[in-house]
Amino acid sequence: MKDSEDFAKFYEAYESKVRGLLFRLAGESHLADLIQETFLKAWESRSRFRNESRPSTWIYRIAYNSAVDFLRKKKDSVSAKTTDVEYDSQIENELSNKELAEGALQVLSLEQRAVVVLFYFDELKLEEIAATLQIPLGTVKSRISSAKLKMNEFLKQKGVHL
Repeated sequence: MKDSEDFAKFYEAYESKVRGLLFRLAGESHLADLIQETFLKAWESRSRFRNESRPSTWIYRIAYNSAVDFLRKKKDSVSAKTTDVEYDSQIENELSNKELAEGALQVLSLEQRAVVVLFYFDELKLEEIAATLQIPLGTVKSRISSAKLKMNEFLKQKGVHL
């Protein structure tokens, strides 16, 4: 990625994956800004990418950091209480599977949400998630396990029994 043409190809290859990750981590309200910030940071730090990891691992880490920074600055991280209020009002209109899935994601902490999104949506291997988030493999496994428990509890509260 030494020139703008290479970077344009990189952007085309990863934009939709980065968009999905950021949407699931931080929501839709500032999605365009977060995508732009992620790729701007990638462009500015492209000389430091040494191909020691996959490009997807590198850009996912930048996107994750952008989401964390955004949520910390705004102090607007989605909590289980906020999500319950939003989704309780929608319950009257019968939730679709997509709404249930998104609601279940929102009850998770940002750290749990990140591993769930990378594992189930982006289909990264556990080792890739650990490298992307720069956390131990055991932490990835425990976050997935605790996230499953939280999501199952949310779904049970909404009348879905697995």
